[in-house]
Amino acid sequence: MQTLSTSRALRLTAAMLAGFVVLGSVSGCSRDPNKQKQKYLESGKRYADEDKLKEAAIQFSNALKVDRNFADAHYELAKVYLKQGSTMPGYGELMKTVDLTPNNVKARIDLGDLLMAGNALDRATAQANAVLAIDANNADAHALLSGIAAKKNDRPEALAEIQKALALDPNKAAYHTALGVLEAGDPSTAGQAEEQIRKAVALDDKNVGSHIVLASILQSKGDSAGALAQLNAAIAADPKNVMARSALADLYLRQHDTAKAEETMRKAADDLSDEPAAAEMLSTYYIRSSQADKGVAAYGPLVEAHPKSTPMKIGYARLLLYAKNLPKAHEVVKQLVDSDPTHPDVAILNGTMLLNDGKASDAYEALEKASKANPDNGQLKIWLGRAARTKGDIPAAQQAYRDAARINPRNPEAQEGLAQISMDRHDYTTLAQVGESVIASNPQSPNGYLWRGMAEGTNKQFDKAEADFKQAIKLAPDAPNGYYELAQLRLYQRNIPQAQGLLEQTLTHNPNSSPALSMLAQTYLAEKQPAKALARVNEQIAKVPQNAEMYNLLSQLQGGTGDQQGAMASAEKAMQMSPNSPGAVIAYTHALVASGDIPKAMAKWQQWTVTHPNDASAYTILGSLQEAQGDRDSAMASYKKALQTQPEQPVASNNLAYLMMETGQNMDVALSLAQTARRVMPNSPSTADTLAWAYFHKGNYTSARSLLEDALKTDPNSAAMHYHLGMTLQKLSATTDATAHLKKAVALAAPNSQTAKDAEKALGQQS
Repeated sequence: MQTLSTSRALRLTAAMLAGFVVLGSVSGCSRDPNKQKQKYLESGKRYADEDKLKEAAIQFSNALKVDRNFADAHYELAKVYLKQGSTMPGYGELMKTVDLTPNNVKARIDLGDLLMAGNALDRATAQANAVLAIDANNADAHALLSGIAAKKNDRPEALAEIQKALALDPNKAAYHTALGVLEAGDPSTAGQAEEQIRKAVALDDKNVGSHIVLASILQSKGDSAGALAQLNAAIAADPKNVMARSALADLYLRQHDTAKAEETMRKAADDLSDEPAAAEMLSTYYIRSSQADKGVAAYGPLVEAHPKSTPMKIGYARLLLYAKNLPKAHEVVKQLVDSDPTHPDVAILNGTMLLNDGKASDAYEALEKASKANPDNGQLKIWLGRAARTKGDIPAAQQAYRDAARINPRNPEAQEGLAQISMDRHDYTTLAQVGESVIASNPQSPNGYLWRGMAEGTNKQFDKAEADFKQAIKLAPDAPNGYYELAQLRLYQRNIPQAQGLLEQTLTHNPNSSPALSMLAQTYLAEKQPAKALARVNEQIAKVPQNAEMYNLLSQLQGGTGDQQGAMASAEKAMQMSPNSPGAVIAYTHALVASGDIPKAMAKWQQWTVTHPNDASAYTILGSLQEAQGDRDSAMASYKKALQTQPEQPVASNNLAYLMMETGQNMDVALSLAQTARRVMPNSPSTADTLAWAYFHKGNYTSARSLLEDALKTDPNSAAMHYHLGMTLQKLSATTDATAHLKKAVALAAPNSQTAKDAEKALGQQS
């Protein structure tokens, strides 16, 4: 017999089940996929009509979750992306639309316009021809072909195609505008251009582009009032059009009315707070006009008025960075990261801040996450490459730059990143290939010639290198790099006066070029003129007093002339100016070591590794100092930490390999480390010596001898290498030569040093 409570429970269960049956039948109707996706599509269109683009994108994406092959949703999403300025996602959605519905001529035209804008002219032509195959009288296809011809500088073809478009649809304002632009480009028809643009405006007073073009024509005629009226009409036609606001601001700037230009841009940012282009226009103006502080003051109230505007905060953060207001920049960037960490501009700002703070691994992690969320964003790949290179992950950096180059083969930052990686790895074959690629795609860029010239110089093709460097100078006579590279070539050719002149030209075009100043100082030291080197560095510091690297150089020169107090003061000045600069700490370390205070130098680097735990170079330097103090165990621990962060850190690899051999540890691991060091630093006598000594311990005496004999040509006064070669020759039964090198080792080594003792012992065993 059931209790009351049990029977009530059963009745409740039955009622719940009945409810689920009813709900199930209702939801079954509402979950009809065709109805559901159509509902999302219509909702998205309503949002798009209201200019609520984020909401529209969400609804179109929801429709695609129901049916990933829903072509209408792909097309609508493409239009939203393009309106948001997200070109690559928009392109992807247009491609999907055309694949799913090849007869969608509007999508093909939109795709063709996008391809034309990206200079993929053959592919754009293919889209226009595909439309004409579907509809031989499609006016938009002829207009597209006209635009493609204009891009190719084929004016007759461009005119013929736009005339065909007008014959098919004489009342379309955009066609008259296109014809007017073509006519304006030829003095013989320039007078007719204004007539065509005025026709366009009469046909469609809401056509923003027509008003902007007409304003440009009137401005060129000196009719500033007419131009102003047209631009105000463009803004009235579409108050949310950033291009119209930008054109008005440009007009005021050309009239030298900066107050009205600023007000126009400020109002655009205020009215269009969610438009990235509007916020960027204002921040860019202040940055380019070197008014970052004024920009910060202008942006503060705007951010307060629009606290949820991501574009506004991004512009504000950029200005704060340029104004060097780092505490406030950190605060704003943190707000951005908390709300949208994978937004490309937010991720780049965050990565910039983290790199500036010496947190390369954190920067890489944040940028990698954002890059995965935005796989077609080339700028994210560029910054990902920079972060990877900073933290010492060269393969990851190279891959990031390759991805950026794949997204945009003409991206100069991607090519520069690949070139820099090649230089880091001493891979001059790849550097030459990058140079050739840039020359082929952009023959007016000096960089391609510079990189190819550097590779040629390394391969001792001096005539070719000189020709390329001179071509780089010809293409960019005000840029410093061509002079600097040619100066290095002249130094190799021992033409010191010409090298000095070229280095002075480098500094004229870039007063902050520390490498050029350092090389110039070295030429004076080579001529035994240290006073002149010091005077020249001080002269440059007077011109650019905020350059910490130049104080580093001054510290080194002062230390070399025995002015340890001055060296210390200059190093401390550099650290004050750039507390996160490892170069400043290195200069300070040199000063401390020169004064005999190695423990204080070690303490400085131990402190640095606490605040910069991913700095492989810091652990390497600390290990070198510990090794100099005779603390081999601590040195090996530091080298291992360096290699955990940067597996191919060459100095850490080299020094750890040597210590492992000296302490009788795993010889196979030591050999592998020595090979890594040699691969990364193939021209270093030290890596040759370490690898040779590893070969010696492995019984490969012939390879050891070859490496050591070659290295001694570069560093003939190395006691250690003479000792290692003497021991190797003993094993090869070349007793006479072995004795000569062992005696040389004793003569060169410091008295009572381990090398001297080992060489003397070996000589004693011979007799």
